[in-house]
Amino acid sequence: MKSANVIRLLVLLVAWGAIRTEGLDLYVSTQGADVNLGTLLQPVRTIGRAYSLAVPGATINVAPGVYTDYTSAWGLRLGASGTATSPIILKSEARGAAIIDGQNAADRHVAIYLDGSYNIIDGFQITGGPDGGIKNWGSGNQIINNEIHHNGNPASASTYGQDGVYSDKATHDNVYRANYIHDNGRTGSNLDHGMYLCGDNEVVINNVSLHNAAYGLQVAGYSTVSNMRVYNNVLAFNGKAGIILWQALSGVDIKNNIIYRNTTYGIDSWDGHGSGVVVDHNIVFGNGSGNYSFTGGASDYTYTLGSTISAEPVFANATLSAFDAHLKAGSPAIDAGLALSQVTQDIEGNPRPNGSAWDIGAYEYVSASLPPIMPSLAFEAEAGQIVAPFAVSAGTISQAVNTTDPSLGGAARYRFNITNAGDYIVKAAVNAPDANTDSFFINIDAEPTDPTMIWDVIPSTTGIQERVASWRGNGTFDMPQFSPKTFTLTAGVHTLTIRGREANAIIDRISIQMVTGSLQAPANFRFNSDSP
Repeated sequence: MKSANVIRLLVLLVAWGAIRTEGLDLYVSTQGADVNLGTLLQPVRTIGRAYSLAVPGATINVAPGVYTDYTSAWGLRLGASGTATSPIILKSEARGAAIIDGQNAADRHVAIYLDGSYNIIDGFQITGGPDGGIKNWGSGNQIINNEIHHNGNPASASTYGQDGVYSDKATHDNVYRANYIHDNGRTGSNLDHGMYLCGDNEVVINNVSLHNAAYGLQVAGYSTVSNMRVYNNVLAFNGKAGIILWQALSGVDIKNNIIYRNTTYGIDSWDGHGSGVVVDHNIVFGNGSGNYSFTGGASDYTYTLGSTISAEPVFANATLSAFDAHLKAGSPAIDAGLALSQVTQDIEGNPRPNGSAWDIGAYEYVSASLPPIMPSLAFEAEAGQIVAPFAVSAGTISQAVNTTDPSLGGAARYRFNITNAGDYIVKAAVNAPDANTDSFFINIDAEPTDPTMIWDVIPSTTGIQERVASWRGNGTFDMPQFSPKTFTLTAGVHTLTIRGREANAIIDRISIQMVTGSLQAPANFRFNSDSP
């Protein structure tokens, strides 16, 4: 009887686990354990474990840290599939803060081996894949907002390419957007590229492909590349050309790109055949062998060449060592692009167009005197409670960028710039009428977790009052032993994260202030205080 009860309990637990993952978030943290349920307060330790629990529509939220789990001879293998309307989302909770590291281990092949379809990989650093960064054998996948770097670097005699990103000839409808892809491949190799794409209906938008061993992008028509769109990218300082077109082609649209100081041509060709190549409204400048080679290696595809700007793009920094593809005032790229309905934002999420027309390149020029436009945000509270939405008042925000889709994960994140290094506190002007509506999780440059980082109002407020973010030092929920939390910040860009805990608390504004009392304006955020 006892064994039967144990079996029934196990069955119930398994069934509960299956229900629990469907349509809900999963959480991964280096402080978690794979025996956990994968909730916010009980995260799992490895991405592979979370992925094994995911079903179509699930979002896997990965906290900052380095993740090295893998399947031998594969890498981190993502073989499950979502659907077109309910993809599986693998998301770094702060862009670039979660690192998938293949450690250049010989039995890991690549950092990520993606053979499922309808997956979204969003916001990671992807590095250390000995034979490449991401190999994509699935369709309908989206690789977005990642830094894909230093993959495929170990020297070898292999004739297989060691690329930042690869898609197989059997794939289709994949999206590569807003990635920074750099320093991939073996030094001097003709085989290793930033992107090596072979599928149909692929979209390549708002990427920076910098200093890869051979080409920034190779379009490889093993089985006829059809309907590829290459829009608003920057391809610079690559070991060969910015782009090369190879083999069977049937429609490759190359528009609004900046192709800059690559070793050979801006756009090269080799044994390319077919039709429908359109090259228009690009800045092509400083490439070692010239702008274009459309007939190299007996290439004979038909093409249309529209306008080309042959001038310095006027980047924020045009040197390889400190390359920054933001546009400066006076850049010929500003308002010089084509209106492309597929490109509604730039690499940082700023809307296109910002001026009278689309800019050329990955970044839309935003005047320093104008704050970015901010969307409305919603916070998800603990235990199923929903916090009322807060609309951001764009006019009072200076140089802050929201990097999180508020529909995914119930967190709001802002990048902000600190001019002077030092010790800072976080202040929140809030309305918290009682002890049941007085707290939010909050942190800088790390995921806020309970009990290590939580803001609580002590005591409750009467109307909007300012409180300092405090550290719940003893880890208990009931003892009011708090002290203001001080953050030691370097000069530069940081990320503020807010995650809802209790419903009905209202945030009017958040400010980040030096302990000495000198307020840093770029770190001042304001929220609409209205609540339904």
